[in-house]
Amino acid sequence: MSILPFYAALLGLLYVYLSLATVSRRKKVLVALGDGGDKLLQKKVRAHGNFQEYVPIALILIAFFEYLGAFDWLIHLLAMALLIGRLLHAFGVSMEHEKLIYRVSGMGLTFLSILISSFGILYLQII
Repeated sequence: MSILPFYAALLGLLYVYLSLATVSRRKKVLVALGDGGDKLLQKKVRAHGNFQEYVPIALILIAFFEYLGAFDWLIHLLAMALLIGRLLHAFGVSMEHEKLIYRVSGMGLTFLSILISSFGILYLQII
């Protein structure tokens, strides 16, 4: 049984939440495009945008790694790192008064899941 679809579904829910948070702020400040100079809207737009920039490639890499036979526990670990990383990053970026530790640790976990998956795929393809 595949492990990754469970985490992909959770990430999908987080994506919808980030989308709705952005839409809600847009409605509040009456800005349809761009950020209208509203700093909080700018943060919500970037939290949403950063999610959609990193999550697809990370999911694809973890899925390939799972397909190639990586240990189940490792797939769980990578997917949890991605999920927790994205939660931390979104929380940190979208705060009115950002705490850099959330953003940095979120990106660190995201990069870690991408790097380990990438190197794992290369290793399994070479051996």
